Amino acid sequence: MQEQKPRDIIRNISFIYWAMLLGLVTFIVVTSLFVSNVGEVIISDPQTAFILKTVLILTLIVIAPISYLVPQRKINRIKKDQKLNVKLAAYHMASLIRFVLMNSAGILIALGFMLTANTNLIFLQAVVILFFLIYKPSPFKIASDMDLDEKERQQIMPE
Repeated sequence: MQEQKPRDIIRNISFIYWAMLLGLVTFIVVTSLFVSNVGEVIISDPQTAFILKTVLILTLIVIAPISYLVPQRKINRIKKDQKLNVKLAAYHMASLIRFVLMNSAGILIALGFMLTANTNLIFLQAVVILFFLIYKPSPFKIASDMDLDEKERQQIMPE
C-alpha cells in the first residue's frame, strides 16, 4: 500500500468532516420539510413525546462529552516519536469517532423531531451543529492537538 502524504491525510479528514456535517444538515432539512408537510409521524401523546424529548436530551448530554473525551484520549496516546503519517492516521481515526458520535446524536434528534414534531428539538440540533463547528479540523488545530514540532507543522500547513 502506498504511503499517503500528510496533506492528503488532512484533506481526507476534512472531506469526512464536511460529508458528515452536510449529510446531517440535509437530514435535518428533510425531516423539517416532512414535519411541516405531514406533521408528527407516530407520537401524538404529550406524555410519550415528553419522555422521548427527555431521553434525547439525556442522550446528547452523554454523547457530547464522550465525543470529546474518547477521541482526545486517543490523540493524547499518540507517541511523539512516530512518523508523521502514523500520527495523522491515528488522529484520523480519533476524528472519525468524534464525527460519528456527533452525527449519530444529530440523526437521533432529527428522528425524534420527525416522530413528535416538537420544535424544541431544533435547539438540540443547534447544539449538535455547534459541536460540529467546534470540532472542525484544520492544520492549525491538528498541529495543536498533537503538539507537533516545527518540522511536522510545516509538512501539514497549506502552501
